[in-house]
Amino acid sequence: MTAELREQLQRSLGAAHLIERELGGGGMSRVFLAEEVRFRRRVVIKVLSPELAAAISVQRFEREITLAAQMQQANIVSVITAGDVDGLPYFTMPYVEGESLRARLSTGQLAIAETVSVLRDVARALAYAHERGIVHRDIKPDNVLLSGAAAVVTDFGIAKALADAAGEQTLPESGTNLTQMGASIGTPAYMAPEQAAGDPDVDHRADIYAFGCMAYEMLAGAPPFVARTPQRVLAAHLSETPRNVMELRTDAPIALSELVMRCLAKDPDDRPQSAHEVLRGLEGAGGVSNAPSPAVIGNPGMWRRALLAYAGAFVLVAIVARAAIIALGLPDWVFPGALIVMALGLPVILFTAYAHHVTQRLAVRTPTLTPGGSLRTNVPQGTLATMAVNASPHLSWRRTWKGGVIAFGTFVILVSGFMILRAKGIGPFGSLLAAGKLHAREPLLLTDFTVVHSDSSLGSVISQAVRSDLEQSDAITLVPQATITQALQRMQRGAGTRVDVALARDIAAREGVKAIVDGEIVGVGNGFLVMLRLVTADSGRELAVFRESADGVKELINAVDVVTRKLRGRIGESLKDVRASPPLSQVTTASMDALRKYSAAVRATASLDYTRAVDLSREAIALDTNFALAYRHLSESLANLGVRNAEADSAIHRAFRMRDRLTDRERLMVEG
Repeated sequence: MTAELREQLQRSLGAAHLIERELGGGGMSRVFLAEEVRFRRRVVIKVLSPELAAAISVQRFEREITLAAQMQQANIVSVITAGDVDGLPYFTMPYVEGESLRARLSTGQLAIAETVSVLRDVARALAYAHERGIVHRDIKPDNVLLSGAAAVVTDFGIAKALADAAGEQTLPESGTNLTQMGASIGTPAYMAPEQAAGDPDVDHRADIYAFGCMAYEMLAGAPPFVARTPQRVLAAHLSETPRNVMELRTDAPIALSELVMRCLAKDPDDRPQSAHEVLRGLEGAGGVSNAPSPAVIGNPGMWRRALLAYAGAFVLVAIVARAAIIALGLPDWVFPGALIVMALGLPVILFTAYAHHVTQRLAVRTPTLTPGGSLRTNVPQGTLATMAVNASPHLSWRRTWKGGVIAFGTFVILVSGFMILRAKGIGPFGSLLAAGKLHAREPLLLTDFTVVHSDSSLGSVISQAVRSDLEQSDAITLVPQATITQALQRMQRGAGTRVDVALARDIAAREGVKAIVDGEIVGVGNGFLVMLRLVTADSGRELAVFRESADGVKELINAVDVVTRKLRGRIGESLKDVRASPPLSQVTTASMDALRKYSAAVRATASLDYTRAVDLSREAIALDTNFALAYRHLSESLANLGVRNAEADSAIHRAFRMRDRLTDRERLMVEG
């Protein structure tokens, strides 16, 4: 059959062409190499197979292929002439010295620069043809020929001519129409979804998809979907998303990888809309070097704007966090937490800027040719530089800002979750009031604190300081000292008896109190450790425990203030109210000696020793002339002695003038 067809073809061509040999071919055609005698040039003659010829109109095929013959472009192998041999259509094209892209791919992976060069030439050919309304429909490595430094596309317009000449005719005996033949109007591995679905309105964007499949193979070593039956390959084109080519070819430029994946979009509207757009994308890919894309390199001055934006965002977050703490009653740790989250973003911004700097240097370096024939750009030396180069494909300013927003958003969600758990009384963050373990305004019994490794008299002093601080709370009340004294008398205990936890539980049982506030001061060198506990009266179970250290006696007041505020917040008082209440040193005194005298005066009053209470109050005022609470107590003690003199009037007037230094309860008593 081969010899017979060759003889028939030679007779049809006559003396104008001399067939040299058969080059091969597929199931759709037979390919012969011949010499065009007059011009002494070699040409390729393709003869359609008898099965395919029987399915088309020869006259219409020749008429349609005339359009392909009109294309004259450097990257297109044009059709020279067409005819038929005893009813078998054939056409001739120039012979291209070199090899097919398919043959080149079989020898190994192409360098990035070579890949981009070939793709550019193919894109130029597509742009020329598409402008003239001609769609190839069968772009694949077999139809791309490499000649010297150029790539040319062959069989342009042949697939369309075959399809148009076939019409609705079917192959004899088989009942198969041309569309079902597959390779004649497209090859399954490179066929666009709309082409695989038999869409009659297939346009030039099908070539863009096939171009993407071919580019994918050039980079990854195989088309997007392989090792399947043709039917399953077509189904994959319709429904499956190919693996990102960047994962298979890590040295591929980002811009090139993104362009290839865009070409492989299922919806034609999501692909590049023209071959010219593809060409522009290839220019952005760097062309002759494996340089990072502009999206990765970014604007050289972007790092300055990023740092300015970061500084502005840092200040804004600090202001908003502080305002939210004051206005909304968020916990104190929100402010440092927000600053820490923002601070963590600075190394990311600096590393992104450094990575862009390294990739910029990398992009402008001249690549060298390796012994294997691939291009290599010398990477800046150093561990950090190597890390920057490796990370650069995953770093961009957009991702950096997006990551920052996500990180800060996560922090906001955590704060919101904390506030919700607190309000609902859920878990360790839930308030005791919300959890139902205490009730609003429920009285608490305050013990005389235990002192370890220090002056035992500090216990009653610190206990009095805690009482003054807790009396600022609207969430709870404290059992008055007079009530405790009366309870001790009923228990036949002296008024000055120290009320420890055990005794406090007995008193609580008599008075119907459910919870006890206990504390401990431990001397540690020159400093102290202050512990405050809230326990149940019936079982002694701890409901809350807080600790704070103090560097010396002068810091004890501040330490007591810190743990007391924590307890108030844990009980369920609004954090906004806790924060708004004046510091303990203001509602009492910053002088520990003055506080010691005042505490003793209160105890003397509880023991009905008003004379001693007056003397001790005077001593406290002498130590701190701004001690408003001591002035009020002096006036009250003098009144208890039945003395109404200038000293008593002066004391209450001084307390009134300094009433902003009193708790709400004490202030109201002074105003009354």
